Amino acid sequence: MSSSRGMVDASLSRHGVRGIQLEGELVLLTIFPEAGGKILDLVHRPSGKNLLWQNPRVRLARTHAGAPFEDVWCGGWDDLFPTDPACTIEGKAYHDHGDLWIGPWEWQIEEDKGDQATVRLSRYSASLPCLMEKWVTLRRDEPVVTLRQRLTNHGPCSVRFMWDVHVAQAVEPGSRIYLPTSSLTVEPPYLGRAGEGVSACSWPLHVDQNGVEHDLSRTPTPSDISEFFWADPLREGWCATFHPSAGVGLGLAFDPSVFPTVWLFGDYGGWRGHYFLLTEPCTSPPGSLANAIDSGTAATIAAGETLETSLVATVLEEVDGTGPADERPRHLISVAEATC
Repeated sequence: MSSSRGMVDASLSRHGVRGIQLEGELVLLTIFPEAGGKILDLVHRPSGKNLLWQNPRVRLARTHAGAPFEDVWCGGWDDLFPTDPACTIEGKAYHDHGDLWIGPWEWQIEEDKGDQATVRLSRYSASLPCLMEKWVTLRRDEPVVTLRQRLTNHGPCSVRFMWDVHVAQAVEPGSRIYLPTSSLTVEPPYLGRAGEGVSACSWPLHVDQNGVEHDLSRTPTPSDISEFFWADPLREGWCATFHPSAGVGLGLAFDPSVFPTVWLFGDYGGWRGHYFLLTEPCTSPPGSLANAIDSGTAATIAAGETLETSLVATVLEEVDGTGPADERPRHLISVAEATC
């Protein structure tokens, strides 16, 4: 039976920035179109755990062109397109972390039927003739958020791009990371537990140059390290984290033909004294769009074509924290299951 009570509150305001709240029985999330279409909160309501990390020293604000991403980044979930680091290609400059995080996005409530709500957001890229659209859907009684996303090339020529789904997770010492791979590539200079002179690590157990074994699937105690790994290939399109102290976690499912790799940037005190984990399904290995073009790993969309894909976020309540770190956690919903 459908509830007559709506799930969308479009009157939300935080630090003077207007936003949208979607609230179900199990999950609450907030979206801020004026701040680059950012999802700032993804809260498991029974425990009160916010699964997205928020920068304690940089508050939410409207975003604008020219701002250094790292100085204004308040955390949460962003789409980075068409590059990550700033770069110049054939005389054309591409902004730091792309240009979709620079607000505002257009938005509208597409449905709020009581048992399900959908908000549509859209934003043109400034540097490429492309439109990004996303439909964020939450069902009242399910721990699942579905994002259907559509990228359209409105230009006269094909374009090359990188697309990085940039999700900052609120981990803690002892959180568990799950990833369907057997090895990780190390991305300098963030060597972390990989150690000096190491280009690849086995997953999840890695023995460093001193013979010390590290379980890379367990987040370490705070220190002065940051580490940057990426997995390619993946056996399946998903990644997940679980937090034993709260008994809850977050799984992301995606199409590996669109996002063939996942980046893991773990900051455990080494970058500006923060503690978080970025899980980043991406179309290319780490680097800028210029790097991806040079290496032949840039994604391409032809003139007039559309790329449509879905990402699914599952709030995980029942996870065996002792199970293999390369096996999909129980109840993590796949894209096929969420969109059928």
